[in-house]
Amino acid sequence: MGNSKSKEIKTNSIDISNVHFYDRLQNSTNETNKEFVLIWVDEKCKENNLDTLRTQILLKQINNNNCLFFDNCQHFFLEIDRIRNENFRILVILSGSLTKILPKTQNIISTIIIFCEDSTKYLNISRQYSNVVDVCTDHESLKSSIENEISSLKLNLFSNQTLKSVHSLTFSEDLTNCDAFFSYIFFLELLKQMPQTKQAKDLMLNKCQDYYRNDKKQYLLIELFRNTYQSDEAIHWYIKDSFIYRLVNRAFRTENITLWYLFRFYLIDLCKQLELIHKEQNIQTSLILYRGQSRMSIKEFNYLKSNIGSFILANGFFSSTTDIQIANSFLSGAINTEDYKVILFKIIVEQSIVDKIIFVDIDKYVGHVGECEILFSIGSIFQIENVDFNNELNVWQIDIKAIDQNTSKVKESIETIRKRYGNKENINLIFGNLLIDMNQYTKAESYFQMILQELTKNHYDIPLIYDHLADLFMKITNWNEALKYFNLSFELKKKNLYFYQSNISITLNGIGNYYKSIGNFNQASEYYCQAMKYSNNNQYNMAIILNNISTIDLINKNYEKALEKCIQARDILQEINSYSLNEIIYCHGIIGDIYLEMKNYLYAEEFYLTTFEMSKNILFIGDKIKINSIKSLIYLYKQQGLIEKALEFSMNQLLWYEKYFPDCYSSIANIYMEISQLYDYNHSNHIYYLEKALNIFENNIHIQYLITYQCFSFIANYYFKKSLFDKSRKYYLKTLEIQKKIYPKDHSIIIQTQSIIDDIPIEI
Repeated sequence: MGNSKSKEIKTNSIDISNVHFYDRLQNSTNETNKEFVLIWVDEKCKENNLDTLRTQILLKQINNNNCLFFDNCQHFFLEIDRIRNENFRILVILSGSLTKILPKTQNIISTIIIFCEDSTKYLNISRQYSNVVDVCTDHESLKSSIENEISSLKLNLFSNQTLKSVHSLTFSEDLTNCDAFFSYIFFLELLKQMPQTKQAKDLMLNKCQDYYRNDKKQYLLIELFRNTYQSDEAIHWYIKDSFIYRLVNRAFRTENITLWYLFRFYLIDLCKQLELIHKEQNIQTSLILYRGQSRMSIKEFNYLKSNIGSFILANGFFSSTTDIQIANSFLSGAINTEDYKVILFKIIVEQSIVDKIIFVDIDKYVGHVGECEILFSIGSIFQIENVDFNNELNVWQIDIKAIDQNTSKVKESIETIRKRYGNKENINLIFGNLLIDMNQYTKAESYFQMILQELTKNHYDIPLIYDHLADLFMKITNWNEALKYFNLSFELKKKNLYFYQSNISITLNGIGNYYKSIGNFNQASEYYCQAMKYSNNNQYNMAIILNNISTIDLINKNYEKALEKCIQARDILQEINSYSLNEIIYCHGIIGDIYLEMKNYLYAEEFYLTTFEMSKNILFIGDKIKINSIKSLIYLYKQQGLIEKALEFSMNQLLWYEKYFPDCYSSIANIYMEISQLYDYNHSNHIYYLEKALNIFENNIHIQYLITYQCFSFIANYYFKKSLFDKSRKYYLKTLEIQKKIYPKDHSIIIQTQSIIDDIPIEI
C-alpha cells in the first residue's frame, strides 16, 4: 500500500452488457448540481469586451460556474456528445447568428434560448423548433428565461440541492440516539405507513413528466408505468433503464424529505417488495461485495479516512456486486486528482446479521446469471473498517461492514409520537410535524403546502394543516404569517364546530401564543381562557394551556401563581405518559425562569440544568428548547456576575456544536450572540461574535426573525456608541425591515426603532 498518483485506473477487459447496471453500481460523480450544464454558443463569446464579460458573469452566477462557452460549432457538438453520455441536462444559449445549427439540435438538446439583438427575426424560427423555448434580447429577460427553464429542468425541488451518496453518522455508537440515522429511518417508516392513492401516483408521474418533458422515450415509459404498473413490479421497474431509478435515487441523495414524500407511491412498494424478497431468498451465508465510485470529493474522502470505526448511511438504494472484476471495470478511465479520489468499496456482510439487513440478490430474483448484483434497501448502515490505497488496482479501497439497523426502536418511537401529536390515524400530519420538530422549516412549509394542493376544498385536514403552518411560523418568529394561518384555521373550525370541538382549543391556544409574543398579554390571557374552555377535559391540552397561562403570571410578576400553575401542568403531563417528555422539559425551563425572576439562583440553576440534561438525551439537536436551556444558563451566570463561568460554559457548547454539528446554524448563531453579550462593547470579541452570528443570519434569514433583527440591532447600537452613524443607521434600517415583516403595522417596537433611526445624527 502506498500513496496515490494521478494515473488512469487499469482494469481487465470485461464486457459491460447492462449499461443500466453500470449506472446503479457506479457512483460516477459527487454530484452537487453537476447534472445541469449551461452552454453559451456565440462566435463572439470569448471576445474581451464588457458586453461579453457581463453575459459570462450572468451565466456563472445562475449556475454556480457550471457553464461552458463555445465560439466554434464543431467543438460545441463534440462536447454535447460527451455531456449527453454522462447524463447531464443541458440548457443552451444560442446566438441569433448561429440558428442555422438548429436542425442538428432537434433530437439531442431539449432546451434552447436564442439570445440576439432583434427578436422579430427569430420568432418564426422559434415556432418551427420545439426545443427553442424563448428569444431574449437583453440580460434581464435572459436571466428570467433561464431561471424559469431551470425550475423545470431540475424538477423544481431538486434546485440548489447538494447530492450525497453517503451520509456520515456523527460519533454516536447508539444509532437510535443519532439524529441523522433516526430521522432518515423514521421518515422511511412513516412513508411505509402512508396510504397509496391514485392521487399520489398521478402527482409523482406528473412531476416526472415535467422533468422529462422533451424526452420522448422517458415520457412514453412514464405513461406505460401509469397504465400498467402493479405493486409487485417495483424491483423490475427499478432495475430497468427508466426514469424511476434516476429520479428516485436523486430524490434521496438530496436529503430533501419533501421529495421523498413526492415519490412515496413507488417507494412504499419498492421497500416492501425488497423486504418480502429478502425473506423469501433467505440467504444464510456471509457476503463479500464490491462497489465502484469514480469520483469522491476530497472532503468526503478525508472524513472517511480519518474516522475509522464511525458509521455511514447509504443515501438511496445501494447496488453492489459479488464480482470484484465487474466493480473495478466500472472505474475504467477514472483518475485520482487533487480534488477527487477513485474509490473501490469492499463491503462485508457477516453471516450473523444477513437476516437483519434488507438486500436482494438480483440474479436470483430475475432468474438468470447477470452482473452478480446485490441491491441493498434504502437506509442501509455501514461501519468504516479501513481506508488504504490498493497499488495493484491503483484505487483507494474503503472497507466497510454492514451492521444491524435496529429499526424496532424507531417503530416504537413512531407510536410514541403518534400519541404525542394526538393524530392516531393521520400519518401525513405526523410526517410534517416531525419536520417542524427537527427544525426543517423550509421543508415543512413546502410539505404542508404540497398537501394543501392535494386535498379537496372541504377536506377535514385543511384547518389542521393551517394550525401546523401557524406553529411553524411561530417557531421562526414570523408572527404576522402565524396569525394569518391561525385565523384561517379558526374560521374553518368555527363554521364546523361540531367536527372540530375537540381541537379548536389548539388554535385558540396558538392565537394566545401569538399575542404573548407581540407583547399583548391581556389579549393572550383571553385566548388562553377560551382555549381552556374548549379543551373538553383533554388532560394534555389543558396542561399545555395551563403552562402558557403561568408564563403570563410570570410576566405580571405573580410568581407564586406562576409556579403553582406550572408545577400543576408538569404533574399532569407526568401522569399522562412518557410521550409528553418534550412538554415536561419545557415546564422545567419555565420553572427555572420563575426562580430566576425571584432571584432564587440555586433553584433556577437546578431546573435549567435539568432542562439542559434532559434535552441532550431526548430532543433533536437543533430543538429550540435545547438551545434556550443553554441560553438560560449563560444568562443565569451573567446575572450573578459569574462571567468566567458563563464564558466557559458557552465556549464548551460552541465547540461541541462546531465539531459535531457544524450545519446546526441556528444553535451556533444563538451561542455566538450570547457570547457577544458577555463582553463590553469596547472589547473586540463583542463585535467579533456579533459579526459571526450576523454572517449566519444573513445567509439563513428564515432561521429566526426575532434573533436576526436583535443581532442587527446590537450591531447598530455598537456602531452608534462608536459614533459610526452611517453604519449604525444601515443596521437599524435592516432591523426595521424585519420588524415590519413580523409585527402588526403600528406596533410599538416598529415605532421605537423608527424613532431611533430618525434621531441618528447625519455624518458630514
